[in-house]
Amino acid sequence: MTEQVPVSATRPDVTDMLTEAAAAMVSSTYPAPQAEEVLRGLAAAYDADAEIVLLPTLVLTETKRHGIPQIRTVKTSYRFDQMTQVQSVLAQARHNKEDAHDVAESLRAIATKKPIYPSWLRVIGYALSALGFGAAFRLDLPALLAVTVLGLIVGMMVLTLSRSPRFAALLPLMATFVAGLMIAGLSIFLDKPDPVRMVAMLIVVLLPGATLTSGIIELVSGYMISGASRLMYALMILGSMAFGGALAIAVSGIPATRLEDVTATLTPVWVAWAGAALYGIGTFLYFCTPVRLWLPSLFVMMVSFGISVLAVPSLGVALSAGIATAVGLITSWAINARLGGGPGDLAIFLPTFWLIVPGSTGFIAITGELESAKNLSDVANTAAMTFFAMAIGMMLATAVYPLLTKIAPDTKLIMRNGAGLILNTVKIKPGK
Repeated sequence: MTEQVPVSATRPDVTDMLTEAAAAMVSSTYPAPQAEEVLRGLAAAYDADAEIVLLPTLVLTETKRHGIPQIRTVKTSYRFDQMTQVQSVLAQARHNKEDAHDVAESLRAIATKKPIYPSWLRVIGYALSALGFGAAFRLDLPALLAVTVLGLIVGMMVLTLSRSPRFAALLPLMATFVAGLMIAGLSIFLDKPDPVRMVAMLIVVLLPGATLTSGIIELVSGYMISGASRLMYALMILGSMAFGGALAIAVSGIPATRLEDVTATLTPVWVAWAGAALYGIGTFLYFCTPVRLWLPSLFVMMVSFGISVLAVPSLGVALSAGIATAVGLITSWAINARLGGGPGDLAIFLPTFWLIVPGSTGFIAITGELESAKNLSDVANTAAMTFFAMAIGMMLATAVYPLLTKIAPDTKLIMRNGAGLILNTVKIKPGK
């Protein structure tokens, strides 16, 4: 009786698998240099000499032995649960060398995967993120209650419109305009100043954090076309949101005196820390972060938030945010290395980015410039400096982390074992 030897994957199957893997990485908004590293490892596992080109909306793959390139356009953006599943599928494929056709089919299925949390829970998560962000600014109780209720309304609108390709492109503009109108009316009715910051609390999760992060990393790594494209797209989103907010303020006729930046201490300091944690839980629910990643992501968020807050008196807002960003990104990479490497680190890091980056502050600054509110000029300057500081923090993290893992084995071991302690707490196994 002749022993049956498993038939190796055909070259077209491997090319198709690599194309689907590249498309999944782009849909996860994963930086091109890190994505290429993961894809090279996948190609090596299948003994494929491949050429892969990644752009924000296009991938090109070719296995030299087969010689027929594949081009795939990418127009989707994945949730966090889809990102982590992409990582799991690719990790298993690399380690187990599963059938290339089956891997490609598994990656295709992720695009149509239903959210792991029901819609009503995601809407609650949206409202919690608004509440938590407001608490981080230590607003008073009536303002927090108003932000929570309006967060439910805006969350339902965002979740409904995001399912329609017709409205998806206009969603940041529409959401900001509607939130601005509601907040302006509430500000007049309740005699509450600083409505622009309250608008930002309702739409902070719509800020293009993944695009900004990946774009900066790509530019630092020399991927000029991809990085510049992402940054231009992010700036367009921020500009449309600023225009929506300014238009709402103009339509509402709210007096300019109410546009002042008056972030006063209205609640105890501990409320800000509780608000940061609550904000994290809200983003986990809305973006469908798997429960197994809640603790690692919350750990990264609170450490980075603590650095950004405690270092302000001595280092200032901008430098503190830059250091917190670098620490958060390096910690996310260290934790994600235990999971097999891949887009999962974005699911861990992005809530931290949205919390630390004064994306809302930058939004306020742009809106303030459009409305010529003199009292927001300092906010604009601080936002610009903070953005550049965080960009430099990402650059440093991108440069330092590989060096730590190569020239300091002990440091690498400490980081991986430290990350393992966090993961073992929630019983996460690599590649699962």
